[in-house]
Amino acid sequence: MRSTSWTKGIIVKGLITAIAAQAGLAFADAPAPKWYDTIGLSGYLQSSYVGNLENSTKNQSNQGRQFDTSGNSFSLNTFLLQIAKPVGDSDHYGFTVRLRTGQDASALSGAGQLFVQEAYGTYAATSKLSIIGGKFVTSEGFEGADTVNNPNFSEGLLFFAAEPITHTGVKAAYTISDKATAMIGVVNGWDALPTNQGAPDINSGKTIIWQLATTPTKQTSWSFQGTYGKEQADPTHSQRLSLDTVAGFNPTDKLSLNVQGNWGEDTNFVGGTGTSHWDGVGVWASFACTSKDTEIGRFEVVSDQNNAGRFTQTAFADGTTNQTVKEFTLTHKHMLTSSMGTRLEYRHDWSNQAYFVRKDGSNVRNQNTISADWFVTF
Repeated sequence: MRSTSWTKGIIVKGLITAIAAQAGLAFADAPAPKWYDTIGLSGYLQSSYVGNLENSTKNQSNQGRQFDTSGNSFSLNTFLLQIAKPVGDSDHYGFTVRLRTGQDASALSGAGQLFVQEAYGTYAATSKLSIIGGKFVTSEGFEGADTVNNPNFSEGLLFFAAEPITHTGVKAAYTISDKATAMIGVVNGWDALPTNQGAPDINSGKTIIWQLATTPTKQTSWSFQGTYGKEQADPTHSQRLSLDTVAGFNPTDKLSLNVQGNWGEDTNFVGGTGTSHWDGVGVWASFACTSKDTEIGRFEVVSDQNNAGRFTQTAFADGTTNQTVKEFTLTHKHMLTSSMGTRLEYRHDWSNQAYFVRKDGSNVRNQNTISADWFVTF
């Protein structure tokens, strides 16, 4: 039961309010915050060292990598600044801008410059339906473009060869229930090549994107997403279909398991009549040994057939670009503080084609790297 003094306080406050109302007085409410009062700044800074054990040459290019391409060298990977206004209860709109610079930005843009990773506006049409327009990251894949949020330091083969990174267009997101959401949109499409993500759209066709995501229980999650549209340079009748699914299972507070499957094809691609396709699967396992230390393992395999060229556009000795690449990665993550951490990583890649490069310039089927990164978020 509440105390008598608390009850008396409520009664006295009520009498004062009633008297003030009879006298034509009113207590002024706190002024509503302006839209710019709700804007928040956040981001992260990341640097690293990557050593290529197959090639001791400075700045040796690591094959099959999106960001950590410079071997045997220190790198300022990313400084990212996010400026965001959340959707308000009264104004129903918000926006997000994410600006990126550093080596990773150069890999995305194709030049050493400031890169607009995302810039989009959001309008809440209803409590369940939101419309998002502008440039935003893809829904495909388990790993994202912000490397500090991924379990491993290096992005995997699926991220590099089988997925887009960003889209420009419009999409609608709908909350089906507290356990399921859906999204559908129309965008310009993918980036031009998996090795040139910053290139502009190369055709006038548009691409449909979609996603269905659900969290049936606190321990499980599942999503199905994809794209369909014209992705080859004009003039072409080629159409690309990409199907992607991600499932997660957290049996305990310490153990996290995730799996991703991806399948894609380009019709009328080879010689204007053929169909090329690729497929891949990835598995991630993370175990939190302590509140500061986490061990992560990853295994992936990605294959392309009929000259899909997901890893290279240059023909191998057999006259094709067909290849199957696998990788296994072990990462140790240590958080120095709640917002600062380091990762030490060993990665082994191997291919059925001589895809990797040794010091003498010869091509081999294996690549081994040892990496360390340091990051701080704010």
